[in-house]
Amino acid sequence: MESMIFLSVALQALVFLVVVAAVLSFLGRRSSWDTGRALRSLFRYGMLLVLLLLVGTGVTGLLALADPDVVGGAGYTAFMLACVIIAGPGLVLVARWVMKALGRSEEGDTGWEIYLVVAELLSLGAAAVGAYIWAEGLIEGSFRITPAAVMVVWAVVWFAHHSLAGRRGRRGRLGYGVLLGCAAGLVTGSVFGIQFLEEALGRLYELAFGTTVIVRNAESVLNALIGLVIWGMVWLRYWWFLGMRQERSPLWRAYVLLLGVVGGLITGLVGVWLLAYRILDWLVGGFSEPAGRHFTEVPLAVGLMAVGGLVWRYHRTVLQARGPARRSEVDRIHEYTVAGVGLAATVGGLAAVIAVSVGLLVPGDVLHTPGRSDLVAAVTVLLVGAPLWWRFWTATQRWRRSDPESELRSPTRRVFLICVFGAGGVLALVSLFVLAYRILESILEGDLGPGTVFAIRWPLALAVTVGVAAAYHRIIRRDDLADLPQESPGRTVRSVVLVGSGGHEVASAVEERTGVKPQVWERSDREVALSTEAVVEAIESAEHQHLLIVARPDGQQVIPYTQ
Repeated sequence: MESMIFLSVALQALVFLVVVAAVLSFLGRRSSWDTGRALRSLFRYGMLLVLLLLVGTGVTGLLALADPDVVGGAGYTAFMLACVIIAGPGLVLVARWVMKALGRSEEGDTGWEIYLVVAELLSLGAAAVGAYIWAEGLIEGSFRITPAAVMVVWAVVWFAHHSLAGRRGRRGRLGYGVLLGCAAGLVTGSVFGIQFLEEALGRLYELAFGTTVIVRNAESVLNALIGLVIWGMVWLRYWWFLGMRQERSPLWRAYVLLLGVVGGLITGLVGVWLLAYRILDWLVGGFSEPAGRHFTEVPLAVGLMAVGGLVWRYHRTVLQARGPARRSEVDRIHEYTVAGVGLAATVGGLAAVIAVSVGLLVPGDVLHTPGRSDLVAAVTVLLVGAPLWWRFWTATQRWRRSDPESELRSPTRRVFLICVFGAGGVLALVSLFVLAYRILESILEGDLGPGTVFAIRWPLALAVTVGVAAAYHRIIRRDDLADLPQESPGRTVRSVVLVGSGGHEVASAVEERTGVKPQVWERSDREVALSTEAVVEAIESAEHQHLLIVARPDGQQVIPYTQ
């Protein structure tokens, strides 16, 4: 039986490798990609990663045998010994093979960088989880050997790969690993931070009002604090000591904007909505429930607002730090993104108000009729989203009036309007289709009545609200096109490709000064830095639409081209 299972797994692995090799060969024939090198990297670093995981698992499993809670039979011990005895020497041999190959290579190896990122993040997650479970046991008064072994072994693995990645300068794909570590620390740390505030404030709330809905104790508060400390340290290491020192590439800005600014804002708004909903529901309900029991979710709402607000405020400050005094494209991205969040909440809340109101008008014999709380929740979403959308949308409209040329030419504004109009139009059409289908079905079945009204409440609400929003933004887009200033003859550059070192930082500065967003290609043969002033001068004096600017030791070469 075991031999059949092993044979099945081996055949599946072989089929997978054959499929991957076939895909790489196909891509190699259709492009200039070196298929042989890609296959060598796949097998080399895939084997290295598998052997690393086997050795780490084996060492951890053998150390766990000292744990009285672990019942390790002969099969368990044999498997762990096999991982160490067989995979250990294999890991050493493959690692030496990899190091020799890297020593012969004059260029950076993409496979090696991907391996470092994957191994570093996997070991980081394992070490953090082991540390959390081990510390949790200490609070309960027991020393758990198994999670301690997991923590120590994978912390050593993480440190080794973290150091190897640091020696290569954390550039290119290694920079992706930094941002992924930042994201893991930020998201998980924020979750534990919310949980910590909820547990701590929940205990104070129960003591103040004498209400116990969920049994809370000191251990739950300490467990959340442990998670916050562990993942907070991860975030500090990857962000404060590494991420903050990286160049502000598009991916770096996407992390700060989407995960930090938008993620923090949405988290805080959920807390605001929850608090407002509980207050409004209590007021509308005529104080029918004791306040102490009704507001038991306030600690969670406060935790969401505190953590979300802190994350949003900090990353918004980072995004705007060291920026120019005038309005930049980063400012536009922030404002239009937040306006989009507010618009989605406004449209969704208004649609919910309409749908719930229609449902309340249906006679009581219809099942699942919405109640007061549903209407209060919908109104609360509308009250939270509408001011947010109005605040940021009117700000963008003021910029349109004061600086029409820059605002109307902004790709961020153009993408925002097209996305809202396009996605809204599609959703409105789908809602109209469902609405017509429900009505026609009821007419043909001779069952047109309250049940039909109840069935069409959501398609009707979405068709009205989303349709109006899409039409409004379509009008705005049409007015933008009509008011768009004509391009001056001296500013004809539409696209720029930069070839050199440090291109992303130069590209950001060039975009802020000229409005042209360059594409960056890093030179792999030598380190030749680009000059921001020289690139800006070349763009402003160019008479061609498309430019290729190559950094050279004696200056830079500007090559016009056509697409």
